Amino acid sequence: MISSAVEALLERIKNGESLERADLRDHVLDHATLENVRLSRSDLEGVNFEGADLRQADLSCANLREAYMPGADLERANLQKANLEGANLEGANLQFADLRHANLGGATFERANLKGARLSYAQIDFANLGRAILTEAQLDNATMCQAYLGGADLAKADMQHIRMVETNLEDSNLTDANLTEAALTQTLSEGVDFTNACLRGAAFDNTSLANSTLKGVDLRNCRFLNANLDRVILTGAKLFGFEVASDELGRVLADWVDFSVEGNDRLKVAGTEMVDYYLRLKASLSAGAGLNSVRSKRFFGPGDVLRGATLEFREDCQVEIESHLENCTIHLAHGTTLTIGPNGVLEGCQIVGGGDIVIDGEFIEGGASPGIVGPRRLHVGQTGAIVAAVHQASTLTEFGFEHGCSLSLRIRKE
Repeated sequence: MISSAVEALLERIKNGESLERADLRDHVLDHATLENVRLSRSDLEGVNFEGADLRQADLSCANLREAYMPGADLERANLQKANLEGANLEGANLQFADLRHANLGGATFERANLKGARLSYAQIDFANLGRAILTEAQLDNATMCQAYLGGADLAKADMQHIRMVETNLEDSNLTDANLTEAALTQTLSEGVDFTNACLRGAAFDNTSLANSTLKGVDLRNCRFLNANLDRVILTGAKLFGFEVASDELGRVLADWVDFSVEGNDRLKVAGTEMVDYYLRLKASLSAGAGLNSVRSKRFFGPGDVLRGATLEFREDCQVEIESHLENCTIHLAHGTTLTIGPNGVLEGCQIVGGGDIVIDGEFIEGGASPGIVGPRRLHVGQTGAIVAAVHQASTLTEFGFEHGCSLSLRIRKE
């Protein structure tokens, strides 16, 4: 039987009155019709909203801690900055609901429908989202530490910069999801379908992705330190600049992968050759890797300024520049390595030839363009900056870019 207090409350809601800042703690409003209700900043701790109609309700900044809301209809409800810590929303409808900056710690969303929901910057630690629908949801910059998303559908979800620690994603669907620069540490991501997802710049440290599908995934500059990649399917994945242990890479399955800088499938490598190619690429992009100590060396020290000069370096010469060069032309023979150190600045210069170039300082094109012509390899380190056009040799240049470098690069082919 509905109490007289609840009847009075429902009458006020029916008349369109605002209940902002109302104290409704532990009230029983199960299966109530509360569409468009205005309850912002209200204290709703422990309230029973089971099966209630809360479509387009304003619950922003409300206290819904430990609220009981299984099967509630919250489609397009405003829950911005609401506190739903420990709330039960099992099977609830939250399609297109606004949960930005909300606290969902320890809440239950098992089998809930959060399609298109906005969860940017939400705190979702310890929450249960098992088998929840999160297609096209906005989860950018959210935190989901020790959360459970087993079997959840996150297709096309925006998860840029999301932070997950010890989260369970087992058997979830992340096809076409955007996890750019996401941090997934010690997550259980086995059996996950990442097909065509963007993981560019993401970190999967100490994460298990065994038996997951990463077909066509953008893994450029992605990191897999101490990750388990046993039987991961990588066919068509874009791998330039990613970091992984070679023995783990040897456990994956792939017909072919793409090592092109642009991720445009122009540098396809057969799966049987993937590990060898990866190791060669890593070695070639390590600054100074494989240099012979008896090679001829040239050093331009800090404080020196050189203008309008033409410099030619013979084969197998090692050149290091820590000084300032302006409007100079530098010719590199095959096998020569030119390193622009952290203090080095090349302004208005042009580098020509089939040598290797490592930029830890600055290269600013001016005058002659392209500023770099025909290099065998070009590596820009973490402290490096380059503003230039690069004309590749007929054999194509190998590129490497470390996290933190500054790039304004135009790449041309013959």
